[in-house]
Amino acid sequence: MSQWMIDQEEPEHFENNRSQGCIIPYFKFPHPTFSQLITYPEALAALAKLGFEDPKVWSGYVISKPAYSPQLYWHQDGVLWDHPISYSKQPQQYFLMYYLVDTNRHNGCLRVIPGSHLKRHALHDLDRKSPRQGRVPDSVRWATDLKHPALQVAEGEIDVEVQAGDLVIGDSRLLHSSHANQSGQRRTVLTIWYWPAYNQLPVEVHALISDHITNRPDWVRWVEETASTTNHLIPIYRGDKQAVSWGSQPSNSLI
Repeated sequence: MSQWMIDQEEPEHFENNRSQGCIIPYFKFPHPTFSQLITYPEALAALAKLGFEDPKVWSGYVISKPAYSPQLYWHQDGVLWDHPISYSKQPQQYFLMYYLVDTNRHNGCLRVIPGSHLKRHALHDLDRKSPRQGRVPDSVRWATDLKHPALQVAEGEIDVEVQAGDLVIGDSRLLHSSHANQSGQRRTVLTIWYWPAYNQLPVEVHALISDHITNRPDWVRWVEETASTTNHLIPIYRGDKQAVSWGSQPSNSLI
C-alpha cells in the first residue's frame, strides 16, 4: 500500500520534502488498507488502555524517508497554542506511528525531547518561520543549512529505536525530529493523528476541527467511501461556535 501511494506522487513532491522524502495524506490516493489501519482494533485497544475509549481521527500520512536523506528539523505539531488547553495536561492530539522496517539511528529513527509538550525548551524560541506561506525556511525544510539549530543535536533528546510493526504513540506538542537516513533503503512510517478524548475538548476546538478537515471535499468523499468501517471515528460538530484560531507556535505561557 505505502509503495503504491508513493508511486502515485509527482517528483516535485519529493523535491519539496527532501528531509521527509514524502508525506502523503491517506485520502489523496485512497487505499482500503489505510482505512483498515485507522480502525485497527489493537491500536484502538492501546488507546483505550490509556483511558481513551472514544477517539476520533484527524489525519494520516505515508511518510517515507528515502535512502541517504538528511535529518528532519526539530518541530512540534500542536495547532491549539492559541487556546489555554495547550498549556494544560489535558490530552488533545496524539500521533500513532507504525514503522514498516526496523528503525534505528543509522536509518533515520525518531528522536524526541521528553516533556517538551509541557515545558519550554530553547527550540521553542527559534525563529524558524519564513514570510512565504508561514513555513519554515527552505534551507531548514530541505536540510541544506545543516548548521541551523533546528537541524542540530538538541539538549535532552533521546532516540526512539523500533522494530518493524512497532507502534509509537506521542503527544502532538512534543518536540521531535528524525536522524538522517544513512542506509540504502527507504525508511517508511505510517502516521495517523487522533483526537483521543474528542468529546472532552471545548466546542471551539470542535469547530476548528470541522472547519479545517471535515468540510474538505476530499475528506467528505473519503468518509462517504469508508463509512461502513470508519463512521464511529469521524469527528462530528453541528454547532455554530466560532472556531479557535489555528495556533502552531506556543506563546510565552509555555514556561
